[in-house]
Amino acid sequence: MAAAPASIAFIASRRRLFNALFSSAGVEDIDPGLSKRRPGRNGFLPKDLPQSPAALSFPPAPVRWLTRCTFGYTYAELSAFNALGGNDNARWTAWVNRQLDPALINDSTCDARVASAGFVTLNKTPNQLWTDHHSVTNDYSLRMKPIAETESMTVIRQTYSQRQLFEVMVDFWHDHFSVFGWDYDGGPMFPAFDRLAIRPFVFGNFRTMLEEVGKSASMMYMLDLYSSEAGHPNENYARELFELHTMGAENYGGIVQDPDNPPAIDELGYFYSPVDGKKERLKYVDDDVYEAARALTGWTISGSTWPYDPINGRPLGEFAYNSTAHDQGVKRILARYFPASQGQTDGENLFDMLARHPRTARHVVTKICKRFVGSNPSSTLIDSATATFIQASDDNDQIAQVLRAILQSNEFKTSWGTGMKRPALSAVSALRGTGADFTPKPDYNSSIYTPTEEFMGRLQAAGHKLFYWPAPNGYPDDPVAWSSTGTLGMTLRMLPRLLEMHQTESYNSSHPFLIDIQGQTISALGSNLLSSTNVIGYWCDRILGYRPEPVRTVAVDFFRQNVAADALIDLSTNNWKKSNLSEHYTQTRLRTAVSLILCSPEFLRR
Repeated sequence: MAAAPASIAFIASRRRLFNALFSSAGVEDIDPGLSKRRPGRNGFLPKDLPQSPAALSFPPAPVRWLTRCTFGYTYAELSAFNALGGNDNARWTAWVNRQLDPALINDSTCDARVASAGFVTLNKTPNQLWTDHHSVTNDYSLRMKPIAETESMTVIRQTYSQRQLFEVMVDFWHDHFSVFGWDYDGGPMFPAFDRLAIRPFVFGNFRTMLEEVGKSASMMYMLDLYSSEAGHPNENYARELFELHTMGAENYGGIVQDPDNPPAIDELGYFYSPVDGKKERLKYVDDDVYEAARALTGWTISGSTWPYDPINGRPLGEFAYNSTAHDQGVKRILARYFPASQGQTDGENLFDMLARHPRTARHVVTKICKRFVGSNPSSTLIDSATATFIQASDDNDQIAQVLRAILQSNEFKTSWGTGMKRPALSAVSALRGTGADFTPKPDYNSSIYTPTEEFMGRLQAAGHKLFYWPAPNGYPDDPVAWSSTGTLGMTLRMLPRLLEMHQTESYNSSHPFLIDIQGQTISALGSNLLSSTNVIGYWCDRILGYRPEPVRTVAVDFFRQNVAADALIDLSTNNWKKSNLSEHYTQTRLRTAVSLILCSPEFLRR
């Protein structure tokens, strides 16, 4: 086939791919012809263009399941999955049970990669972080080294950890309890937030995690709880505690006069607590926020306020309760009476009440369902998982029970394509699927442009640098939010670039590639099987888990150029050959062909 027709076919196929991507992301109100209208063209689309997720192919069930419960499907993950039972459902049950018990999973290879990066801040106590970094005001790199190292460590674990479901939930909770990691005060303390408040409770008890997050220095700085005192309580943390961390903004009743008595309480709704039978409101109002702020006065960071001395003997940087700053008066929250002079118990009772509240259960469960099932999980699934959340409220594995109920549901097993990989997930999925050798570590003083700098910079350009969302609501989990031309465009620029980045110095070709596409291809197929059909089929299997159309044909046509699809391609050289396009820069062309697979809707869907 001549080169020109192949090029025309390529362009037409790419249009179909991008239209399908926007449709699968739920962006259906935009006329897809607008972007193609030029003088003399009317933007009319052929009738055969896919216009809905149903028009796109579905990967095999295990690939779908693994894609949503890991940071990207891999050959190795599928091979391990296939060894777990006699059929897909049995294997899936075994896989989920294994992942929900991460302590039993050997992760020494990933641990060794983390150790090889030479991080020095990740295991420091809050007091050590305070002394070694938070107190430093004349060296920004040293001050912010803890968050920079946490960011790099997180990418390593997302890419290489065998405890994939654990890492997916770490990411979920960092969005749920969102902290801007590069805050001048919170950034130096961030490893303690990740290590002590998030990771120990990923599959554990929500009530326990809720309080540990509230006591964390990074969260206190994010939402100003450390400075809240009797007489002038700061409501920032209290408001987000209701709106984001527990009951959700959907249960905000507004500014209501006398909310605890009829007719207001009947309109807001109420229930009787299973703990003591007392009445509690189903919706929160502004008065609840103000009263909760009072209940949490005195919760602070040792050494964070004037005169910056340790509080009650607590080491600097650690949580401390300052009784002299606590509002000891009577409080009333969600119609529940809080007696006077209860001290720190006020805050603990507040966490108890919110963690067991039925609207908290539904809010948290809905977010988990959206993360794993898709944009519009059914009310049936949400109701069922909410009941599990409530029933397990006193259990140490509460979240694990909820996850098991969701991941074993028929809705999870059969749904696909209503979600979209966010930029960071797309990047890590690409690293995993292509077998990258990448150990990111912060570079503070060198003059070279390292692959870590480029990788983190490209995530930032795409709008998804880790721990960089400035608002407390966390990065959005809605595909429409990531489908703009800016964000999607930068993602589609980032993914091909991953295959061109080099070790040590990103643009220096004297160093090895982060991803050895050529070496892996030859090793897998041998020189006698390097036809375009075989090569592209192999990489579709590696990256996507199947060979969807038109992705496979587009990539084959580009890679083969002017020879037959079953003709062998010489990957031993990378020379300019004007006379024969099939021999023209074959190694570079291979990387570009693999990039087409990475930029396909099938790769970006979930």
